[in-house]
Amino acid sequence: REHLPAGVMAESLVQKCTRILIEHFESQPQHEDVPAWLLRHLTGNISLEIDTLKALTHVFDDEYWKRRCDELSCGVCLHQWGLTWKQCFAEHFICQGTQSLLGVKDFQDYIFSFSFKALGLSAVKLNSLCSMLPNLTRVELSGVQSGLPTEYALKHFSLKLADARSVASALSNPQCLATLIIQSSSINDDLLRVLMNGLVTNGGVTHLDLSHNEITDHGVRLICSLLGEHGVLAYLALADNLIQREGGRYLGKALCANQSLVALNLRLNRLKDAGGEHLLDGLLEKSSLTAINLAANFLGSVTALTLSRILLGDSSHLRELDLSSNELSNRDMEVLQEAARSSLVTCNLDMRLNKESAG
Repeated sequence: REHLPAGVMAESLVQKCTRILIEHFESQPQHEDVPAWLLRHLTGNISLEIDTLKALTHVFDDEYWKRRCDELSCGVCLHQWGLTWKQCFAEHFICQGTQSLLGVKDFQDYIFSFSFKALGLSAVKLNSLCSMLPNLTRVELSGVQSGLPTEYALKHFSLKLADARSVASALSNPQCLATLIIQSSSINDDLLRVLMNGLVTNGGVTHLDLSHNEITDHGVRLICSLLGEHGVLAYLALADNLIQREGGRYLGKALCANQSLVALNLRLNRLKDAGGEHLLDGLLEKSSLTAINLAANFLGSVTALTLSRILLGDSSHLRELDLSSNELSNRDMEVLQEAARSSLVTCNLDMRLNKESAG
């Protein structure tokens, strides 16, 4: 101490050991024997520039991972990505670094979902990735990126046959997967048939979203195999596909026996009045549906009359009903409004932008 410059305090042994651990953490990540009261100080001063895989393997303090998340330019938040900051960072990292799967098993317990958007899906080794993540509950794949030329986007950002087989293979290994979202990926009936092999084998997916694809009535018939008497699917979204009258009939017939589905989204299809009637016939007797979106389907008076019968029935559970952008007349909307007011269940009814104004 006598040889220290004036005003400089001597470094204690604890301080020196802590400083050395911090400075050499990346090359020698040792902290198992550090007492709990000192560990927070240690991890609070570890550099954010150390190798990510090494940090994910050896750093467990959530405050450190909050700092790492704050450094990300995309504004990662707990609500979107996870329940802890480490889970939040790990799930974001796996979505940004799919070029290499090395090291994933070292932090697999922190990954419950991943989302690949606007990526060349053929580059995603989904089957291998899913096999490494035993806690995976949610997978989201999105193809076409807005703003790109259509031909380029379809070539580079759409689901190919090999990708569909990879997804089906991953689904065949059920584990915990409950949510599957594949949007804007040019899925047609042939690709859907491949995906269905995995979905049927899985038997545990409760949330399925295949919106903004090219699924027709034949594809709907395949999907209806998930809506049997013992089905577990609770949410089904097929918005912006190519579904017409026969697709409505297939769904209506499946819903007659199904008691698991609570939300159905068919927005931006081509059901027309006949398809809407066939679909809703499946809800007349008994249905578990609480929300249905039929916006922009060219629906008219026949659909309105069938819906009013459902709303007035004793077995209706509908709470959310979207009929916007259809061809309902003022009279049709008056009938539906009266039925909604008289329903045993409070129903939020959206009928904006129809053929005539409701006044």
